[in-house]
Amino acid sequence: MQQAARLAAAYVGTQLPIATWAAMPASGAADTEIERLLDQIGDTILPATPGSPGAGEVGIGRFVLYLTAECHPPETAATLHEALAGIRRQASRRFSRDWSTLATGEREVLLADYEREALAATPERKTGWLHLKGLILLGYFTSEAGATRALRYDPVPGAYRGVVPLLPGDRSWAP
Repeated sequence: MQQAARLAAAYVGTQLPIATWAAMPASGAADTEIERLLDQIGDTILPATPGSPGAGEVGIGRFVLYLTAECHPPETAATLHEALAGIRRQASRRFSRDWSTLATGEREVLLADYEREALAATPERKTGWLHLKGLILLGYFTSEAGATRALRYDPVPGAYRGVVPLLPGDRSWAP
């Protein structure tokens, strides 16, 4: 499944004329709120740093929705939407507020707890969380900003070097 997602992202990436996933076709007005929620979750998992943008800045919400709709069976979209609903319910239950009003620290705690619970729960809940988190990571690190600013990027690789030491603070290499 991971290989299929990588191939789909590579194909989708070749279709984009600009540097962010926001260039992908929007699903519709109804998905705007979901896209914004996914951008916020993406920014919580992969926040902006001085050297690279956060996942929300590269349009990760649109990437997740598009790839789920175009490259996965319909039941995967249902598990994704259930994961998002679960995150919203947990925000309401734990903090008595909507996800969008939570502070960054509260969002981090909530997602860490949600992940721990999801991985120990039913296969459907686990699948929904792993799909969501996996596509956020895949989409971010295959975006232009993720591949060139968060990772090192060598557009024309030279000789194979199997083991390259990384110094403290060095970024990993993009595939």
